[in-house]
Formats: sequence, C-alpha cells, structure tokens
Amino acid sequence: MRAPLTRLLPTLCLGLLLAMPAAALELVSVRVEGLDDPAQRSDVLAALSLEKLNPARRQGLSEARLSYLLRRAPREARQALEPYGHYEAQVQTEFERDGERVSVRVRVVPGEPVRVRKREITISGPGESDEVLARRIERLRPREGQPFVHSVYEDGKASVDRLLAARGYFRARLGAHRVEVTRAERVADIALAWDTGPRHSLGEARFEGHPFRDGLLDHLVPWTPGEPYDQAQLLKLQSSLAQLDYFAAIDIHPEPGEGEDLEVPVQVSLSPAKRSVWSAGVRFGTDSGLGLTGGLERRWVNDRGHKLDLLAGLAQRRNDLAASYRIPAFRWVDGWYTASARLQQEEVDGINNELLEVTGSRSGSIGRWNLVAALNLRRERFEDATTGFEYAYSTLVYPSLWAQWSEADDPLYPRSARGLTVELRAGSTALGSDIDFVQLRAEGKWIRSFGRRNRLLLRAEAGTTVSDEFSSLPPSLRFYAGGDRSVRGYGYKEIGPSIIGSNGRSYVFGGQHLAVASVEFERMFTRSWGIAFFVDAGDAFESRDSFDPQVGAGLGLRWRSPVGPVRVDVAHGFGSDAANSVQLHLNIGPDL
Repeated sequence: MRAPLTRLLPTLCLGLLLAMPAAALELVSVRVEGLDDPAQRSDVLAALSLEKLNPARRQGLSEARLSYLLRRAPREARQALEPYGHYEAQVQTEFERDGERVSVRVRVVPGEPVRVRKREITISGPGESDEVLARRIERLRPREGQPFVHSVYEDGKASVDRLLAARGYFRARLGAHRVEVTRAERVADIALAWDTGPRHSLGEARFEGHPFRDGLLDHLVPWTPGEPYDQAQLLKLQSSLAQLDYFAAIDIHPEPGEGEDLEVPVQVSLSPAKRSVWSAGVRFGTDSGLGLTGGLERRWVNDRGHKLDLLAGLAQRRNDLAASYRIPAFRWVDGWYTASARLQQEEVDGINNELLEVTGSRSGSIGRWNLVAALNLRRERFEDATTGFEYAYSTLVYPSLWAQWSEADDPLYPRSARGLTVELRAGSTALGSDIDFVQLRAEGKWIRSFGRRNRLLLRAEAGTTVSDEFSSLPPSLRFYAGGDRSVRGYGYKEIGPSIIGSNGRSYVFGGQHLAVASVEFERMFTRSWGIAFFVDAGDAFESRDSFDPQVGAGLGLRWRSPVGPVRVDVAHGFGSDAANSVQLHLNIGPDL
C-alpha cells in the first residue's frame, strides 16, 4: 500500500537539505605562538598542512577538512621541533571564527631540549697529529651540555669533512657516526670517528690557455712540489692570478690519483680577458668640479706580460694627464716595476699650480701589507700670491715608501673592518732637490656594525713635515684640510695657515702639520638606502701653538650601488675658517 504523498514530503525535504553543500569557510591566517626563536617558529609554521594550503583551498575550506587539519597540526609541530632537540613539546590549536572567516593559532610549549651528555670524537691515521684538525675537532658543536640541534651536528660533521679534503686527506672516511637519544633522560650521546688516511702533497702546477711565454706565471706558484697539500696555497695562487687582471676566468683543479703516488698535480686553466679596454665618461666631484675622463688600459702589451695605462681628465678645477708602464716582478714577491709620468694642473682658491712628476717604483705584497718603494722627480710651477702672482718654481728628487694594511669582512660594504695607510718621503739637496725635507703621513680607519642596520665609522689622519725651508716646499706637498675626504662643511683645501696676497686678499698657504678626525653613524632603512650623521674636525697648522681644529657636522644620504657606496653629504662648518655656511659633498668608492 502506497503512503500518501503528503506524508513523504517532509522526508524528501530533509534529504534535500542534507544533500545541499554547507557554506565554505575561508582560512584567513595561521599563527604560531610560544616560540622565541624565529627559526623554530618559521620551521613549525612551514611544517603545518594548514599553512601549505594554496589560496584557492584556503577560500573553499569545509568544516570537515578544517577539523582534520587541526587534528594533524600538533603532530606536525612536534616533528618540526625535534631537529632543535625538543622531543616533548606540547601543542594546542585554537581557532576564531568571524562568520565564514577562520583564524588559527597554534600554541607551543617547547619544553626542555635534549642536551649532549657525552661526546666521543676521534681521529686516527696520519692526520692524528695534525694540529689544524685537532683545533677544528675541539671547536666542534654541539658541545657537552648544549642542546642537541640536528643542523648544528650535521654542519659540524660537514666542516670536518671539508677540512680533511682541504688539508689533502683525500682518502679519509668517517667510520663511526652515531647519535643515541634517550628521551626519558633528555640526553644525547655522540660518537664520531674519522680515519684520515695518508696526506697527499702538492705537485707541479700546469698552466694552459694563456698568451704568455713559458715560465712567466710559474713564479706566482706559492709552493714547491712535494710540500704537504694545503688548499690555502691554491687560493693564494688564484688570488695572485686574479690581481693580474689578465684573465676573464681562472679554474684551478687539483688531480689526486688513486694509486700509491700521493703527489697531486694542479691543472690551471685560464681564459684571457679582453686585451684593450677603452673608457670615457663624465665625472663630477665637489672638489674638482664637472669634467670629462678618458683612458686606455692595455692589459698586456707583449708575451712578457707588460702593461700600459693612459688616462686623461679635464675638469673645472683640475686637469690630469698620466701614463704608466708596468713590468711583472714575480720572482721575489708578487708586484710590478713601474715607470710613470703625470702632468697636473689644479686651481685652489684662485691660485694656479702645475706639476710634472716622473716616478720609478717597485710594488709588492707581504702578508696583508701592500708596499710601494719609489724614486720621484717632481717639477712644479705655482703662483705666488705675495709677489703679484708671479710663478715660482720647485724641483724635488726624493725616495718614498707607501704602505697599506687592511682587513675587512666585505671589500665593498664591510660590517667589520680596519685599515692603515702610511707614507714616508725624504728629499735631499744631495740628490738634486732644492731643499732638504722629511714628511710622514698616516691615515687609519675603523668600522664596526651594531645590529643589522647600524654602523659606526671612525677615521683619523695625521701628518708632519721636518724642514728648515718649509716655505719653499711646493703646494702639492703642503698639508691642507677641508673637502669631501677631510673635514666636511668646508671647501677643498680651505683649512690651513693663510697669507696675505699682494692684492690684500687672504689665501690658504698650507700647513707643516696635519690632524683630522671623523666620527660617523650610519643607519640603513633598506638593503640599499640609508642616512648618516657625522662630525669632522681638523686643522693644517704650523706649530702646536697654532693648532685650531675646525669643526664640521652634517647629514648624508647613503646608496649601496652595485659598484660601491655612493655618499651625498650636506655639512655645515662651525669654525672661523668656514667661508660658506653649508657645503655639498659627493663621494663614491669603498669605505676603506
């Protein structure tokens, strides 16, 4: 017997309602709370299936799917914390609902981490007595009592493997590598054992792909075949080759054999760079003004590796013409024999100065010191304001020594760096100079970062001249202060003892001594842009009694360009020598 249709309608309606899809939820955010370590927080968030949902699924999330993902979250969070030594983390999930919008919070109590109870780390074989390996093992982490973090443990093992290869133990193998974790006691026991095998030795370096005569580059090889293998020697060779500027690519490849021969030949594959480099451009400096530059660099003139450099510059207040010819000098220390000539015309404070300088020098590097010993002939013509601007002449012949030392964690944008430059000149009438003199100048720089975005930069410069005829010393060898790289807030060479010209005007003559100091604080707002606050002070003076430091301070814009830092500074001079209240300074180049 069939039921009446009116009795079936409620049942049919209920079925239709149950079959209709429920309204979709939208997952707005997932937050992890309770972890102070950003790395742990990030790893836990990345491990959650809730966080891995793509945008489309976040906006079309069902109640059942959300419930399932919330149940998975505690296990996923605990597994993400185990590499950090947290094996007993407590995890709770909560969610807030605003209509169809859902926000999820994952609360984590990491608990006490597993700590290293015992370490048994041994090295056997010929490398057992290698002090470099012993120091690395001693510094290996995690140490006893420290949390057992898996990534730290794996990085430590990898660092030992890399060092073994760098020291020439190419047949080393890791025997025991065991970690026993006792969760109940929250402890981990580490056992590692390396057998180094024999240490290889460095063999002959073979060069290919260069345009030079045989034997020229052999003098750059810093080892003698048969010495114990050390990757640092290969890096030193690569640095020496790169500094020559001959090559576009340098590939140094050691070739250890499989047999009993432990000597490792080194194959050096080279690709020559472009032989001639022409340059031309527009330049602007607040010291020299607007100008043009052009030059030619001949990276190698012949198969002996000689170099030729030509440079010309025309600017509002300075003109230059320079040429240098360099000959490789690799037998004793890496360096060059150089013959150079330079013509310069410069106008400072309305006084014209012209000089011709011819120099013969020998450069080289010893450790972190770059050294240049030179013999200089300088002929100078300059206007004398006290004699109606008639030209005076000076001829100086003098030896000089220039030395520079620096260390930095980054050559362009160091966060930690120190540098020192020292220059000594000594002229004598016995060599053909017009006067006897000794001059010493030194400049030091110190850079240190504070946090990710802040740096403190300190700079100091000092110089002194010993001569009974200082008034006859030409302007190019007198000391001045002021300008982009000295005391900002003052014009170029604006600070120094002055004289009264025949026209009644005061002109800066230059000082016998120099003292300048600078303090600068830099704050970067992005990876490329920032500002700096600075205070400079200094003076060029005749004697201790006449020392009167001029102070300048200001604000600067900093741009970390791809080719180096660009600095635009606006500074105010506060001393009596400040001719203008505000100066604009532009400076481009590395901090050191």
